[in-house]
Amino acid sequence: MKLVTMVKFSAVLCARHSKPRRTENANTKPALTPPTAALSGTGTADYVPLWLSGSKLGNSTIFQSAGAIGIGTITPASNLDVHGTINASSGYKLGGYSFVNGSALKGNTFLGYDVGNSTMTGGSNTAVGYVTFPDNTTGTFNTAIGEAAMNVSTTGSDNTALGAGALEANTEGYSNTATGWAALLNNTTGFGNAAHGNAALYFNTTGSYNTASGISALELNTTGSYNTGSGLYALVWNKTGSNNTAVGTGAGPDSASPDLSNATAIGANAVVSQSNSLVLGAPGVKVGIGTATPSNVFTIAKGEGQAVADGWSTYSSRRWKTNIQTLHGSLAKVEQLRGVSYDLQANGKHEVGVIAEEVGAVVPEVVTWDKNGTDAQSVDYSRLTALLIEAVKDQQAQIAQLTSQVKAMQATIERNKQSGEAATVAADLAIVRR
Repeated sequence: MKLVTMVKFSAVLCARHSKPRRTENANTKPALTPPTAALSGTGTADYVPLWLSGSKLGNSTIFQSAGAIGIGTITPASNLDVHGTINASSGYKLGGYSFVNGSALKGNTFLGYDVGNSTMTGGSNTAVGYVTFPDNTTGTFNTAIGEAAMNVSTTGSDNTALGAGALEANTEGYSNTATGWAALLNNTTGFGNAAHGNAALYFNTTGSYNTASGISALELNTTGSYNTGSGLYALVWNKTGSNNTAVGTGAGPDSASPDLSNATAIGANAVVSQSNSLVLGAPGVKVGIGTATPSNVFTIAKGEGQAVADGWSTYSSRRWKTNIQTLHGSLAKVEQLRGVSYDLQANGKHEVGVIAEEVGAVVPEVVTWDKNGTDAQSVDYSRLTALLIEAVKDQQAQIAQLTSQVKAMQATIERNKQSGEAATVAADLAIVRR
C-alpha cells in the first residue's frame, strides 16, 4: 500500500519539478528609478518602512529581528510570526508543494500533500493526510483522515475513513465507515459497511451491510453481506457467506467451512461449521441461565422456571460404552426409595419428586454432588428409568413364579375335589345295595 502511494507521490513531485522555471539575469532585470523628490517622514529601527505618500516613509506592521519577521508583533518566535488572521485565496504550500486548500463555497477542507483536488464538484468533504482523497470528482459528505485514506474514491458519498489505507480502494461505495489501519482497504462499490479495527473487512470489495469490530474482524470477506463480527479475528475466515454473526475473539467458521449462512458463534474461540446453526462457547465452556457460576455444560439456576421442549435426547450408543452389565437387585433398591411431595423454597411451587440425598444413599450414580462431596445437588430422573426397568422385571419374575404356584395349587384342589366326589358316590351305592 505504502509503495503504491510513494510511487504516486514521486510522480507528482517529478511533474511539478519538470515545469519550466523563470530565470533572470542582470540584462533582464528592470532598472530601479530613484524618487525625484526628497524623502521625508520618520521611522523606527527594525520596522520595515511603509510608503505613506509618494515622498514620505513611515513604519509598517512588519517587524524584523535577527532574521525573523513578525507581523503584528515585535517579538517574532519563528522565521515568520503572524499575530492575526491569514487569508489566502487558493491555499498554502509547504516545501513548494500544495499543503492546505479547499473551497468555502463547496464546504471542502483539505490538509496534507496531494490531498483533495481543486477541480472536484462534490462538496462537504474533509481530507487530512498524505495522498488522501485526491481523485474525488462528485462525491459528497466524505471524511478521510490518514495516509492514502479513500485514495482512489471518485463518486462515493457519505463515507468516513479514519486511518492509513482506510477505504483506500473505494471508488463508488457509499455510506461506509472504516476506522483503523487498512480497514475496508479493498472496498470498491460495497456500501453500508462499518469496520472498526486494523484490517477489519480488509479484502471486502462489493459486500454490503457488514459490521466488523476488532482487529482483522471479517478480514477475508469479499462479497458476503449482512455479516456481524465483533472481536479479534471474529468471522475472519468468512469470504462470501452472508447473514452470519460471530461475537468473541476468534469466533465464527473455521478455515474448513468458511462460507456459511445464518450461522452464529458466541464466545471466545466458538466455532460453527454448518449453516443455520448456533454455537455457544468453545469446547469445555459451561453455559448458564440465571447463574454466574454454571456447574454443568448447561445450567439453569434454581427458581428460574421449567424448560419446555418437544424432546430431549441423551447420547446412549453402545459405541461409547464399555463394561456393560445388567443391574441386579433393582427391586430391593426401588423399595428403599421414597416418592415425596414438597414446596419449593424459591417460589413456593408444589411439586412431587424424590430427595437427592436419599436417592444418593441407594443409587449414587444418578445424583450430582457439590464439591464438598456431602451436599447433594441434583438427581438425574431419566436415569432412574434403568433401575425401574430392572425392578419391574424382577417383580414380573416373582409374579410369574407365584402364578405358577397358584396354578399348581388349583390343580391339586381340583383333583382332591374329584376324588372326594367319587368316594361319596361309592358310599351311596353301597347303601342302596343293602
